[in-house]
Amino acid sequence: MSAIETMLQNEYKRLYHRVTLLKEECFQRPKGSLAVKKRGNGSYMYLVKRENGKVVTEYIGKSGAWKAKGVEAKILERRRYEAELKEAEGQIMKLRKMMKASGVFFIEPSR
Repeated sequence: MSAIETMLQNEYKRLYHRVTLLKEECFQRPKGSLAVKKRGNGSYMYLVKRENGKVVTEYIGKSGAWKAKGVEAKILERRRYEAELKEAEGQIMKLRKMMKASGVFFIEPSR
C-alpha cells in the first residue's frame, strides 16, 4: 500500500468519525426555531418545531430569561454543527470519488 493510499484511508476514517460525532451533537440539541410573541406588556419566547408532521409550539419563557438564552444558544450550536456536518459529508463524497478513481479500496470504519 502506498503512502498516498494510506493517507487517503486515514483521512476517510477521520472524516467518518467527525461525521458520527457531529450527528450525535446535533441529536442532543433542540430542533426548530425561536418565535417571540408579544402578550400584554411582555414578550415571551416559544420554540416552534415539527413533530410527526405537525407544527408544535413549546413555551420557553420571557425573552430575557436565562432559560430562553440557553435554548437560543443551543439552537445556534445545532445550526453550526449542521453546517459543519454538511461540509464534512461533502468532503467524504469527494474523497470517495478520489479513492474510487485511484483504485483504492475503502471500508466503512466501525463505530
